[in-house]
Amino acid sequence: MIYVYGISSVDLTGNGFLDLIAVETNIGLYWYENDGNGNFSKHVIHEKPGEWLERHIVADINNDGKPEIIFVDNIGGSLLWFEFDGDPRDKKSWKYHYVSEREFPSAYNVTAGDINNDGQLELAASAYVHGGNRFSWFERSQGSWTQHLIEENIPETRTVELADFTNNGVLDLLGSSTSNGQIIIYENLGNSVKNRWSKHVIDIFNGPRHGHAVDLNNNGNMDILMTGGLPLANNRVSGFDMKDKSDENLMSQEKIVWYENPGGSDFSKSWKKHTIFDGFNGFEVIAADLDNDGQLEVIASALGPSLNIQSGGIYVFKHRGDPKGKWDMKIIKENWKETEQILSVDINSNGLKDIVGVANCTNLNGRPQSAKNELRWWENLG
Repeated sequence: MIYVYGISSVDLTGNGFLDLIAVETNIGLYWYENDGNGNFSKHVIHEKPGEWLERHIVADINNDGKPEIIFVDNIGGSLLWFEFDGDPRDKKSWKYHYVSEREFPSAYNVTAGDINNDGQLELAASAYVHGGNRFSWFERSQGSWTQHLIEENIPETRTVELADFTNNGVLDLLGSSTSNGQIIIYENLGNSVKNRWSKHVIDIFNGPRHGHAVDLNNNGNMDILMTGGLPLANNRVSGFDMKDKSDENLMSQEKIVWYENPGGSDFSKSWKKHTIFDGFNGFEVIAADLDNDGQLEVIASALGPSLNIQSGGIYVFKHRGDPKGKWDMKIIKENWKETEQILSVDINSNGLKDIVGVANCTNLNGRPQSAKNELRWWENLG
């Protein structure tokens, strides 16, 4: 693989097995057909050099009962969605439509949900650096899309996820701004387009990247799971020797944390931060019940070494009965440079959630490395 920054899973053939979707950025969009035993066959959806398709979401955006794939085109500054009619194995069955063509510079991430409770799916997206630096949502009416600004001039936006944090039946927006450290909930007031969102900064965090909304303590309220860290530097590629105490102090702030929802809609109440693991240069963190015990485990991807891990890779964390207490770490894959997006889905349909991940091993801050970019999955053996 050349460079891949977005993966997802969906059953495209209707055979009950989850397939995988991945992009080779600047080359094309592909899906990998799952035979049910975790063996995959590669099929072309779309090939167009010059596009920079990255993170995406799978949703039935046109209400036809079939999944569509909604993408960001980072360099093109666009949002677009792909649908198929017929056999998804046939490249000719796929076509794409623009949500926003070159009107969303540095498009980075996208999600879908019914934002205005009209029974239709809307989109929310983040755009970062190079003229982006904003959150917007996109409303569809009679086949055309309108972009509505949520906030602009907010640097390096990454996380964008819709969830009901106040239990009022309306979807709010979770966002992160890596450069200014903000973890944000935009409360959906349900008002007019102009006055729909109220911003609440939950915390200032060291370089937050990708987190998610999840009820980690099983109390019916959506909490926030988050990770992040500093950009990788030359001395962190492999086997770095920590000599500078100022660097050590900065890296000690790289963490996996979760924020406990205090309940209700009063955002003046603080969200208590609980540390799952520190000294971790994280890219994304997700939650899944990996052992079917009714409790959620945490899965995190690391870009590279930090104070308490030796390399990039995938790591699983399990608490000892209380998510506010101590968590134990298990290494799934280490020595995997620039591990980025991760999923937890049941690949082989045995009732256990597996782990899927991607790493851009051949590139580190624009410098070639002696490894291959890879899309892998790990079987959960129970």
